[in-house]
Amino acid sequence: MLIGDIVEYGARKHPDRIAVRFEQEQVDYRALRDRCRRLANALLGVAAPGDRVAILSGNCTQYLECYYGVPMAGMALTILNARLHPDQIVSLVQHSEARVLIVAPEFADVVDRIRDRIPSVRTVVSIGAAIGTVGWDEFVSGASAQAPERRPNPDDPAWLVYTSGTTGAPKGVMISHRNLLAGVTSSALQWGIPEETVFLFCFPLCHIGGYVVLINHLIGATVGILRSYDNATFLRLVDEWQVTQTGLAPTMINFLLQDPELDKHSLDTLEAVGYGSSAIPAAVLREGLERFGCDFYQGMGMTELAGNVLHLDQAAHRRAAHGETGLLASAGKPMRLADIRIVDDDFTDVPTGQIGEMIARCDQVTVGYWKDPQATADAFTDGWFRTGDLVRQDEEGFVYIVDRKKDLIISGGENVASLSVEQALYRHPAVAEAAAIGVRDDTWGEVVCAVVVLREDAAASADDIIAGCRDHLGGFQVPRRVEFVESLPKNVTGKVLKRELREQFS
Repeated sequence: MLIGDIVEYGARKHPDRIAVRFEQEQVDYRALRDRCRRLANALLGVAAPGDRVAILSGNCTQYLECYYGVPMAGMALTILNARLHPDQIVSLVQHSEARVLIVAPEFADVVDRIRDRIPSVRTVVSIGAAIGTVGWDEFVSGASAQAPERRPNPDDPAWLVYTSGTTGAPKGVMISHRNLLAGVTSSALQWGIPEETVFLFCFPLCHIGGYVVLINHLIGATVGILRSYDNATFLRLVDEWQVTQTGLAPTMINFLLQDPELDKHSLDTLEAVGYGSSAIPAAVLREGLERFGCDFYQGMGMTELAGNVLHLDQAAHRRAAHGETGLLASAGKPMRLADIRIVDDDFTDVPTGQIGEMIARCDQVTVGYWKDPQATADAFTDGWFRTGDLVRQDEEGFVYIVDRKKDLIISGGENVASLSVEQALYRHPAVAEAAAIGVRDDTWGEVVCAVVVLREDAAASADDIIAGCRDHLGGFQVPRRVEFVESLPKNVTGKVLKRELREQFS
């Protein structure tokens, strides 16, 4: 089975059922299939199977068509985080050697500024008003709505999703058709989504979390997508579209519970809320259960795993709401198609309750990193993928994440690599040494904190440091807090001890 088969099956089984809702637009499964086919055939007129097709856009219906249509053509959809700095976007497009760039009008100025720096791109397709060589409607309208003649191999890359660059430059995670469908199938089995589901997707489609759309389409559900999240739009659409399930970050749930407009909406149709990116406070869960009147569940995964491998189900959340609050620190139990082990440095399974690294071996594990065989080899041991997460598992099978080997900061559901922030900090002329850490925050889960040592006889304020970072980083990567110290704690080899910094400033 291939990714495009999800919409092919949907068009045959329930052609007239609504597959996608976006603002005033409704697209049924038959039309979605035909649109994806036209996109695939149009791409085959300007590129070849095996090429990369990059997309720089906010949420829209065309983004979902790219989810399916690009892999249908045997090409890899290269997903760019639209919130990155233009220099970072250039780096990713150059690394992927994308042949086609699909861009939304709001990024027209960005593309104009970087066009001569991305020579691999031969065709720019603009969603909406034409800003490049061709507009979207012109590009796809003349293409055939028949299925492309050549079917990709299940192990061909379908999506190319870049990591946050935790330990160096961002790595391009190659997610094959087999990888993505395994992750989708595992979650579909675990979640038990009814076919009549109306799912409201609230996150950016430029994350691996977009695989949730495929899960719901595999079931035959209707997926509504938001251009961007805000409380008012969310509450209105839950009532208007009769939404039965949705996904939110704990931060978003907390914002909703504090919104004075919440009680003016019935939310009667809402049956379950999934969440991820961080744990949920017990008080927020209890209030959410009471005021939303629905179940909660969460999942844990990563880009290299093409979705979730751990699941904390509705029953566990009900137990937590009734006093077993420790369960909320868990990321859940291994999912049905996920083979998980917890090992020590010698790759030996650790006893129950002891800390080790979580490793995974299953069909949803990435086929490797784009143009980086060494990183691919380093990520695997005896066929097992090393997640870099230090965890422990209790007697019931619940897995608790203790720490991350990689210094990833998760702020408001966005992944921020500390190295990227540090590189920006070192550009400031007054900075002698710097480290970026995540510190807990009641609103965002974590925020980026810059710990800075100033050069001798140099002066700079926190505002100066933050302003300097804005010149080189996306908004979500910029530190929200700056701490000045005389020196950074280091081990005997000179490595900065970030654990000590987190303990000091949390």
